[in-house]
Amino acid sequence: MNKMSQSETNGIEKIRRTPHKGIKYWAWAMGGPVGLLMVGMWGRIQYYSARILLIPQATIFIIYLIYSIVDAFNDPLIGYLADRSTRFTEKYGKRFPWIITGHLAQPIFLILCFIPIAFVVNDPSNILLSIVWLIIMMSIYETLATVSEVNRSALFPDLFRSQIERTKSIRAGQIIIIIYQVFIVSILIPIILGRLGGADDPNAYLGTVIISAILAYIMLVPYAYGAYENREVKSFRAQLDQKHKSSSSPKETLIRVFSDRNWMAYVIMFTFYSIGGICFLNGLPFFFFDGLGYAVDSFEAILPRLIVLIMSFIGSLVFIPIIKKIGTKKSAIISLSIFGLFFLTIFLLPVSLLNILCVFGGFGYGGAIVTGIYIGAEAIDKAVIKSGKREEGSFSGVLRVFTAFSYAIQTLLFAIVSSFTGYVSGDPSTYAAGYIGLLIQISLIPFLIVIIGTIAFSLMYSITKEEALQNSEKLNQLGL
Repeated sequence: MNKMSQSETNGIEKIRRTPHKGIKYWAWAMGGPVGLLMVGMWGRIQYYSARILLIPQATIFIIYLIYSIVDAFNDPLIGYLADRSTRFTEKYGKRFPWIITGHLAQPIFLILCFIPIAFVVNDPSNILLSIVWLIIMMSIYETLATVSEVNRSALFPDLFRSQIERTKSIRAGQIIIIIYQVFIVSILIPIILGRLGGADDPNAYLGTVIISAILAYIMLVPYAYGAYENREVKSFRAQLDQKHKSSSSPKETLIRVFSDRNWMAYVIMFTFYSIGGICFLNGLPFFFFDGLGYAVDSFEAILPRLIVLIMSFIGSLVFIPIIKKIGTKKSAIISLSIFGLFFLTIFLLPVSLLNILCVFGGFGYGGAIVTGIYIGAEAIDKAVIKSGKREEGSFSGVLRVFTAFSYAIQTLLFAIVSSFTGYVSGDPSTYAAGYIGLLIQISLIPFLIVIIGTIAFSLMYSITKEEALQNSEKLNQLGL
């Protein structure tokens, strides 16, 4: 292992880092499946609430609104506390303890979300009990998700400093995620849900989420190695803690984050992109199962998602060299425009062409994913240079304040459209009248949201390809 150099910059002793072994990138990539296994089941809560618990759509919005408010409060707080924490840095690392703690506890409360508590206490008509239970379990689950995800996002630009390292990490991540999403999310999970009873059986959801949790714990083992901070990284972060280069006062930190034009451009891009994607993904089960009458494990319901995932993998690999050539800003505008137009074509063209359209949409989706990862890291790099402090947790926490309301906004839009069409999940007599509303939920609404976010990002983001490379070198020179 290389030793620290004797030169210091701004009071920070520069540490020459040993290059990562190839297995590090693949182990880190396992964090994608660990988190997405939970997200995959989390995305079914809305349909489960409406179809199994018979909670009205307007009330589901209230549930997600309360959860979002709790999450919005937790996100910057946890990010700030993680930046400020010094107790475990020297021995266990700056981010590693937070990441592992969150991932160990998170699946337990996701399972509890799918326990129909009113059925358990033999009072299935007590909707209020189901509502209160969901709010509490969802809020605890999301708090634990924040503990792990904020620190994972914060660790990425610190652990992988150069564009070469980031490219290796992103490429490994996309390969691992596509394998996981194709075989587990798109094929295995729907089959398990169908074999355990289908979309109308509460026990099917409970059994599926338990299996998902077991898989997440298995994948957490290699991911723990990927997220582990070696001696050099721990020494570096401990030194920053001692020099008070890891955090500022809450007021100073918030002012710095919200006044950072490039970071806020990324926040807007990511938030609008997330809302659009959630409108599509959460609306898809209602459209497929109620609008088109597909079974949860049918080939017709599985194939479109499968095509999107495969094409997103291809799109992510294609966009990596494009990013290197034209920069992240132009790449993001192109990929997000493709992704947005995909939603528009769903509305304009016959549903029989959906699988063909998914080829187009998946490509843009993959490009948006990888450009977003690069952009987030670039914005953090520039912020660190400007402030002289590595406060990645606080920046990630503020990002999640905005994305916290993605689900609430989506459920509100769903409730509004459903109220106009008269659609009620579980009441087949409303499905025909509600079809156009279900279609709008997965097409026009996400199209408008993604395009608005793309325009705002293009006007605000200013980091060029050349500046991004220069910033990486500056951080090395500053010992940050």
